Amino acid sequence: MLRSFSESIVHNIDNENLQTLADRIAEQDNVCVLVTDETMHVIAAAESWNGCLIHRMSPFDLWRYAGTLAEKNSVVASEFPLEAFRNHLYDARKFRGSVPPSDDGGAKSLMTVQCAVRRDGDMAYVFLNTLITPVTGTVQTIRNELYVISAILVLLSFLLSLVLSKRITRPLIETMQAAAMLSRGEYQPVSNADYREISLLNRQLMQAAIDLHKVEEMQNELLANISHDLRTPLTLIEGYAEAVRDLPDENTQENMQVIIDETRRLTTLVNSVLDLHRTKRELGALNRTVFNLTDCIRSILARYAKLTEQDGYHIDFEAEMNVQVFADEIKVQQVVYNLINNALTYTGADRTVKVCQLLRSEYVRVEVRDSGEGISTEDLPYIWDRYFRGSRPHRRARIGSGLGLSIVKAVLESHGMAYGVESREGAGSVFWFELPVHK
Repeated sequence: MLRSFSESIVHNIDNENLQTLADRIAEQDNVCVLVTDETMHVIAAAESWNGCLIHRMSPFDLWRYAGTLAEKNSVVASEFPLEAFRNHLYDARKFRGSVPPSDDGGAKSLMTVQCAVRRDGDMAYVFLNTLITPVTGTVQTIRNELYVISAILVLLSFLLSLVLSKRITRPLIETMQAAAMLSRGEYQPVSNADYREISLLNRQLMQAAIDLHKVEEMQNELLANISHDLRTPLTLIEGYAEAVRDLPDENTQENMQVIIDETRRLTTLVNSVLDLHRTKRELGALNRTVFNLTDCIRSILARYAKLTEQDGYHIDFEAEMNVQVFADEIKVQQVVYNLINNALTYTGADRTVKVCQLLRSEYVRVEVRDSGEGISTEDLPYIWDRYFRGSRPHRRARIGSGLGLSIVKAVLESHGMAYGVESREGAGSVFWFELPVHK
């Protein structure tokens, strides 16, 4: 800046334009400007801050300072500490050796002078004076601001964490309190769950409460159904036994056969309940062997011959060809027995049950059809569930215990077999399962 200003003087800028240039420099660059001739007579002057040194120096002091120039066109620069901002513990101009740094954090004044020869041969001196702020002062200012900003951020962080913790913990506490009622099958979901995870947790707990309630209803229904199934044979056994005891003429083979049949029915019911739970526990205990599925089904149907003769039931079997499978033969027989018993219980007035063996590529499909009332749409997804009896009144199983479908589900899932049911109200039902063909 000093050189460019001196060059402007050398290029013979008149005094009026020189003053304009000095004013612009003082305004834009915050620098005080003073231009004098050889006699220290002021040619142009501009002051940008109070306390400027060059505007308060006498002509003699200016001449003496300018006299330090060793030669023309050289520049002399000096620093002067401002007394009002100095650290008075030491004087950097007097101390020597290991002393504190001269930059003590206070503001200082920098004054420069340059000699310039104008085109007309006259000599001029250009004085500039500006304030310089030491680095330590700037650092201290930034440090103080950082302390304030840090304190504000810590306070805001504390307040924000307090607000967020209340918003997060409040629904969690309410969820925990509501979950304490889950053991009784009651759960009231939290209404103001603002977070997705808490909302999902509430939905899961709500579903658990619904499932617990449903299981409780199924257990109650099981007790009612088993009580119904137990009461009838027990009543018959008691009645016939009393008749045989009290009436000698009633001690007939037919009456004794009734007692034996009802006793077997009771045994079947109890064994079915035990089989259901044992099958659940022994999912991996399978004795897989290769056997003829077609012959297995025929032998099972042959055991129903007495029933078909006495009560007028018809069980038809259709098979395209003999098929061999690799599975647990005893458990597969149990599945077929239970599906046929279920069909005999719910078949229609024609008392007809149809068993089909269909070959499907690498799988064989076994279907058991009845001509009963069918299963309602709302009950269809739940018929495999344990204890489920449907929305219709409980019907005592014609053969078996009435728990067959739960046993069928457990056995088929332990084998990893596909199974299902197709049914429409008024059109009967088709229960099926599939086994891989052994080649």
